[in-house]
Amino acid sequence: MLQKTLREEIIFSGIGIHTGLWSRIVLHPEPAGTGIRFLRKGTYIDAHVDNVVSTNHATDLAKEGVRVKTVEHILAVLHLLGVDNLTVELVEGVEIPIMDGGGGVFYDTLKEAVEDLGTEAEVFKIPASLRVEEGSSFIWAEPSDRLEIEYMGTFKNFLGERHFRFTGEPEEIVYARTFCYYDEIPLIKGAGLGKGGNLDNTLVLLDKGVLNEGGMFYEDEPVRHKVLDIMGDLYLLGKPIVGKIISRRGGHYLNVKLIKMLKELATEGKLSHSLV
Repeated sequence: MLQKTLREEIIFSGIGIHTGLWSRIVLHPEPAGTGIRFLRKGTYIDAHVDNVVSTNHATDLAKEGVRVKTVEHILAVLHLLGVDNLTVELVEGVEIPIMDGGGGVFYDTLKEAVEDLGTEAEVFKIPASLRVEEGSSFIWAEPSDRLEIEYMGTFKNFLGERHFRFTGEPEEIVYARTFCYYDEIPLIKGAGLGKGGNLDNTLVLLDKGVLNEGGMFYEDEPVRHKVLDIMGDLYLLGKPIVGKIISRRGGHYLNVKLIKMLKELATEGKLSHSLV
């Protein structure tokens, strides 16, 4: 596997789902060894777990008082495409634009613009079984010869218990939108979040269906979106992970907790491998 970037600069613009503010980002190609980083107000913020400052309904990064909000969806798409050298500059706003609520717009635009850099990439191989938990939620990680992700979720409406296993095809998850329950919208708004949410970028769940015209893109769209979030958060290790991840009702907080554990192992030199 070779390191990758984009052939040219690409611009996205749209509303931030939590701030409700307009945002414009420019994706700048970078040479091998740069990694993924964000740029705002002249400050570079590496896409790394050490820079995570919030996992409340999204994953936010910050450095030297400069913050970048809701990075998980664009990171998920970069992870799926194998792009590991890129600067995401926030020209306007503090938040990555939500676009379609998933990774579809990013993926459809970027998939034809990926360029190999001719330098071998490195991955982290999970060496042994690991577990992180919070209450009744947990994430289990174990060795595998490729990245596998499974999510098991319990939904309080018509969806009930759902299980999804990601087999590696981006189209399985990239169009899955962020979601919320209709009766929880006042709580989300009351917490100062979701100011940019609407039916074009958020799947709103009812007791017996969804509020969105046209229904769901997948019959189990919410659980697939959870896998998309995991893909994005995993990239905060700084390199792709090879292993099996099983999440039971996990979210951003547990995702980051797992990555911090993997980072500790990585610093001991137990996980770094070349992938040819």
